[in-house]
Amino acid sequence: MKFLIDAHLPVALCEYFADYDCVHTSILEAGNLTKDSFINDLSIKEKRAVITKDTDFFYSFNTTGKPYKLVLVRLGNMRLTDLKNYFKKNSPKIIELLKNQSFIVLEINKIRIVS
Repeated sequence: MKFLIDAHLPVALCEYFADYDCVHTSILEAGNLTKDSFINDLSIKEKRAVITKDTDFFYSFNTTGKPYKLVLVRLGNMRLTDLKNYFKKNSPKIIELLKNQSFIVLEINKIRIVS
C-alpha cells in the first residue's frame, strides 16, 4: 500500500503510515502548490491512495476514476493534536479498508465506505 498526503493536511500524518510508502505533497517538485491533476496522475502511476481534505478529488474520482484510491477527510477544523490522535487510532482501519475499497470518507464518529 502506498499513500500520498495532500497539502491541506500536515506532514506529521505520514508517521501513521510509516510501515508503508507514504509521501506528502511538500516533497514533490512543486511542493504544496502541486496541481490536483499531477497528484491524480502520480496516484494512478504509482498506485497511491490520496489522503486529502480537498473535495475536488471527490469530483475527479467520480468523473474520471482518479486518483487511484481516495481517503476524503471530513473531520472539520481540528487541533493538530486531535487530528494526530484520530489518525493514530484509525490508521490501521484505513489501511485495512483500502485493501478492498477505493473510496472512504473519514468522519468524526465513523469511517464511511463510498466504493
